[in-house]
Amino acid sequence: MKQTIDIGTRTFDLESGVWAPQTNASVVLRCGSAVLLVTVVAGNENPDQDFFPLTVEYRERFAGAGHFPTGAGRRELRSSDAETLSSRLIDRSLRPLFPKEYRRETVVSIMAFSGDPSLDMPTAALNAASLALMISDIPWDGPVVGLRIARINGKFVAFPDQNAASDMNFVISVSPDGIIMVEGGAQEVSEDELIQCMDFASDIAAPIIQIQRDLALQHGKTKLALTPVNIPPQELIEQLDHAIPDIQNALHRGDKWERTNALKSTKDAILTQIKDACAALNLDFSQAFWNDAFETRVRNTARAMILDGTRFDDRKLDQIRPIRCEAKPLPSAHGSAFFSRGLTQSLSTCTLGGPRDALRLDNMFGSTDCRFFLHYNFPPYSVGEAKTPKGPGRREIGHGMLAQRALTAVIPPAEQFPYTIRVVSDILSSDGSSSMATVCAGCLALMDAGVPIKAPVTGIAMGLISENGRHAILTDICGDEDHLGDMDFKVCGTKNGVTALQMDLKVEGLSRETLREALMQARRARHQILDIILQTLPAPRPSLAPNAPKTLTLKVRKAIIGDIIGSGGANIRALMEQTQTQIDIDDDGLVRISGTDEAGIQAAHTAIAAKNRRFHVGDIVQAYVLFVKPPFVRLELTPGMEASIHVNDLPQSSTFLEDRFKPGDILSVRIQGTDDRGNIRLTAP
Repeated sequence: MKQTIDIGTRTFDLESGVWAPQTNASVVLRCGSAVLLVTVVAGNENPDQDFFPLTVEYRERFAGAGHFPTGAGRRELRSSDAETLSSRLIDRSLRPLFPKEYRRETVVSIMAFSGDPSLDMPTAALNAASLALMISDIPWDGPVVGLRIARINGKFVAFPDQNAASDMNFVISVSPDGIIMVEGGAQEVSEDELIQCMDFASDIAAPIIQIQRDLALQHGKTKLALTPVNIPPQELIEQLDHAIPDIQNALHRGDKWERTNALKSTKDAILTQIKDACAALNLDFSQAFWNDAFETRVRNTARAMILDGTRFDDRKLDQIRPIRCEAKPLPSAHGSAFFSRGLTQSLSTCTLGGPRDALRLDNMFGSTDCRFFLHYNFPPYSVGEAKTPKGPGRREIGHGMLAQRALTAVIPPAEQFPYTIRVVSDILSSDGSSSMATVCAGCLALMDAGVPIKAPVTGIAMGLISENGRHAILTDICGDEDHLGDMDFKVCGTKNGVTALQMDLKVEGLSRETLREALMQARRARHQILDIILQTLPAPRPSLAPNAPKTLTLKVRKAIIGDIIGSGGANIRALMEQTQTQIDIDDDGLVRISGTDEAGIQAAHTAIAAKNRRFHVGDIVQAYVLFVKPPFVRLELTPGMEASIHVNDLPQSSTFLEDRFKPGDILSVRIQGTDDRGNIRLTAP
């Protein structure tokens, strides 16, 4: 099977049936110099399995761009953060479309064997993964179309050049029923502009959806049969309905643990009764079936309550949980903040450093340095679990990137604030929306550190309950509301507009009117939170913390970079040791000097500025005598710049120069020009 699809200005070639023939299906995608292989494999059926184990893995082979991996053994080892984020993005687009009854272990593997730096390869691979599932024998309710949409010079573009400057950049996944996933960032754009971006994506996706459907009809395999569930007698199932009043009472509790414990007690009681009834009737008791049946009752009951206007803690639909903010809770950090919203808490810190502290990001195309980055930690104790803390997983990396994207839009450029900035969010307690608490706490920590951000940023998590033509949009959802709702919708932004958006839909389609209503309700919530944050800290602090490094920058001529650095770096190392500073010079001549001692920074700045000084004919310079070698006196005009003056150009010329001038003496000389060899000519003033 071969198919060519045009999206925007790009042409994608899709092929199946040649590579990886022992899979349930495989698709090779080619675009430009990119070649990606997508395979889907399903395991054997396990009747005792009560969940759906789906794994989506996106990996890049460094050889595909002619590079060596930097890991141990020169191998591609664990997934990079970028690969993890790509895997998560594809997973979120595919997972909602698997039938609920399908529970075979399934692995979707995407390998980038050849790369194209101008192409968003993970999003392109999503389309190949969709086609692979469509033509495979794996049950799946696709297709889905993945699009990278950017706005460049006021126009929306699908799959733009990755290096093009844009004020909106989103990945949008579209199914036959509408948009199911959105993620990306923007430069303070309006809600209406976001909707226009999604409309643009929907229009582009429609013909591609039909192409995938046609290919599945022509080349698809017969789908695997879903194992029918043994349904117990109706009278036993109806016993669950007797527990609905108790479920309602359990749900109607504002405290998370009271609600959880009450639901567990209700579940244990009713399932014990049903188990005894099954034993009396000599029937098998399927724990998985009855757990699922009880959860369905809980979900339906909770959704009905919310549609009737009753939330678990009696909040109004657009009401935010109580908020508490604190700046500088950690005295020794450069910047710190505590933010709580209900039971969700984030303790965030901001650390400032020099260019050498930047985060080095490696991929198949090489390395880049990131001067602003955010790390999100979610320890088990934050949800009351007795587990050993481990390294960050996909969820932590994804939440951290969402918050980083939200704050990146307001970070000052290096020319204005030449620091590397690291924000760390430690979640102390979580009951929903910890990533949005991270945005709020991270913003406060930046302001507390004295980072001159463009504007304060806040974030809010929204939910949706939609059923039988009715819907309820929830502001600031707690964890249980997130679990039972039809939409997880996170919006971040300033007073002027949106900077980041993440949306996952669990319901088929979302009307334009409902989407706009949710965005405007989120905007009101963001502004309300912003008012509270500004009461805590009205603006970034005017000065940095005493223990924060101080930084100065200056631009020097490229011609003197070698003189500043010296042979083997001897000059710059000596200057750093002498002044107790860190000095970095890039290829364009931008010098960054950082340290904790302001006097040392100023001394290093003066020394480098002196090297960079331009002399003009007629300038009078106070030069230091280095040594005397008749008929010349060797002088240092500035550190690193030397010249000689002939005895005939000195006043009261004498052949006994050694008697008149000693090393360290100061001699006034005038710049006369240069000789035919380019050496500086000096005369007496």
